[in-house]
Amino acid sequence: MIAGFGLGLLRDIRDQVFRTGDQVASILHTDCIAMLPKVKGQVTSRSRQPRTDYGSLEHRIIKRDQSLFWAVIDSPLTRFAESIRAIKIAADLHRSVNCSKVLAFTASLPNEGKSTAAMALAQSIASVGGRVLLLDADLRNPGLSRKLIPEARAGLLEVLTNEVKIEDALCVDPDTRLVFLPAVVNERMAHSSEVLGCESTRILFERLRQAYEYIIVDLPPLAPVVDVRAMTHLIDSFVFVIEWGRTRIDVVEHALRMAPGVYDNLLGVVLNKADLNLLGRYQSHRRQYYDNRHYSRYGYVD
Repeated sequence: MIAGFGLGLLRDIRDQVFRTGDQVASILHTDCIAMLPKVKGQVTSRSRQPRTDYGSLEHRIIKRDQSLFWAVIDSPLTRFAESIRAIKIAADLHRSVNCSKVLAFTASLPNEGKSTAAMALAQSIASVGGRVLLLDADLRNPGLSRKLIPEARAGLLEVLTNEVKIEDALCVDPDTRLVFLPAVVNERMAHSSEVLGCESTRILFERLRQAYEYIIVDLPPLAPVVDVRAMTHLIDSFVFVIEWGRTRIDVVEHALRMAPGVYDNLLGVVLNKADLNLLGRYQSHRRQYYDNRHYSRYGYVD
């Protein structure tokens, strides 16, 4: 018994990661606005219209596949899609108070899923007719642009330097009418923070505010680069993505402490890639809350 108690205590001490919304509230003093379940394998695609030949505009049409980027549209009756809708509700309620329109996604470290969450939210808004722009501001590693529109010839940088008009850089998803401003970066940038914090960027955001109801910005993670801190004056509210069961608590605390402009304007935290089968171990009093039998009564397929 003593050995078992000691082993359990040791595991608890070493398990310094976020697993529950209660941890987010007690440690970070902010809301956990959504818990995105981990989705395994490819997303089941719904039937689509035959592909159209767009001719010379082909490089401005967003490429679709069966990845998680399209889960909200292709599999709307899942807990992943419902959790994304929870983020939108939180943003709408926040807007009713603060009239915020520019919502940015960031994280502590790479690969926590911020880009996927940003894309999913933008798709969810666009699918119901909302005028939304998704903007890739991760100039050091524009993974979202490389995934959605690898053939893009112009983007955020070219617009800021007046090489092209913004209308000629915008890309679109024909199915949902989502508008996307990519970042076309052919080589590493040493001074990306200067670009994001310059006067041209401020002017661009003012123009975008006049044209769209929502502006969803995919920002870099906080730990590797300072770019997010250079843009805090342009963002109304932030969604902070934390990978469930992996990102250490001290890493998150340090990242937010070094970026007070982000923390002071947090919409909330999203726990991403959550294993709902294991979640009951850490919130035993809410075990039935995550029981799929209850969700299936409302049409859920996962």
